[in-house]
Amino acid sequence: METSKKNEIRNWVKEQRCRLSVSSEAQWDEAICEKLLELEEIKKAYCIYCYASMCHEAGTWKFMEFMFNLGKCIAVPKVSGKDMDFYVIKGRCDLEEGTMGIMEPKVSCIKIHDTDAPVIVPGIAFDKKRNRLGYGGGYYDRFFEQEPCHRRIAIAYDFQIFDRIPSDPHDRAVDMIIVP
Repeated sequence: METSKKNEIRNWVKEQRCRLSVSSEAQWDEAICEKLLELEEIKKAYCIYCYASMCHEAGTWKFMEFMFNLGKCIAVPKVSGKDMDFYVIKGRCDLEEGTMGIMEPKVSCIKIHDTDAPVIVPGIAFDKKRNRLGYGGGYYDRFFEQEPCHRRIAIAYDFQIFDRIPSDPHDRAVDMIIVP
């Protein structure tokens, strides 16, 4: 039952994201970027772990470009088997299509291990207790199981926030959710 409910939520959210107008998406991504830039953990961080947004996910590109201009280190995940590691990128040119069509760092990028780095976490849906429903691969849950000290910052559009979503014992909640 939980799996079918999770898939129902995933399908509904993906449908809503596809219906977004270009202007709404740009406006919401701008608002999320501004809120991220106000966070102390972002201001203080040397390196920020961030996903490369695609398919109408809450956008990270404006934020990453701002961080590049400030001289901050941005690291993006790359899947290796059942795990993922983070690699430093300097821009979109350092990315190529990888596992499940997700943009990942090229082999020329340098792997980084910064346990103090805040992590901008993707997700399909979140709830008021900060539970996260991902895409179903469990990569972020396993990563946070191995490295639990990272500050977990989710970004999402308002329609991705639910009163309650199904969660399993292995699911890792986020520390905060930023919405437009």
